Amino acid sequence: MRKLLDRIIHADGGNNWWKPDLFIKNTFSILPRELKILKNPPKQEDNYNCFIYALGLDGDNAIKKDCGGFIYSAFFQKIIDCGLLNYTDNPQKGDYVIYRNLEKYPNVITHIGVVVGKKDVISKWSWGPLLKHRIFDVPESYGNDISFIKSVSSAKALELYEKYKNFNIKS
Repeated sequence: MRKLLDRIIHADGGNNWWKPDLFIKNTFSILPRELKILKNPPKQEDNYNCFIYALGLDGDNAIKKDCGGFIYSAFFQKIIDCGLLNYTDNPQKGDYVIYRNLEKYPNVITHIGVVVGKKDVISKWSWGPLLKHRIFDVPESYGNDISFIKSVSSAKALELYEKYKNFNIKS
């Protein structure tokens, strides 16, 4: 299923994934049943990525405008490296699961989701829909290495963004 998800996301240069009308027309009906679509992709000017969703900043239009809808791995890694986010072996509801593809991108967090149960996550994939899924029911390109991080409030996330946004560079 993971290889299929990569093919679906990248079909037609990704347009069928993140453009709302094309997603509904060409992609919605072919997604595996294991995935639960919580929200279809928003229109481009309101769109955002997985890091913005996980940090609880998806409702902040000023942040989305400031960063063009993308918080990048380098920003998230910086706040981990500064000790402002902590790893956990006992994730609770609301904590983050981060994905890495160590073979292709050894120093990059490829995806992030929010833990909602022992095996379930909610995450936003590649500017596309918001999905509820099992931890490893994600595209293969996201990688096989996962870690869990204790979450922060959206107010703290906003503070971290303002302080460290100069590290928000594409990896």
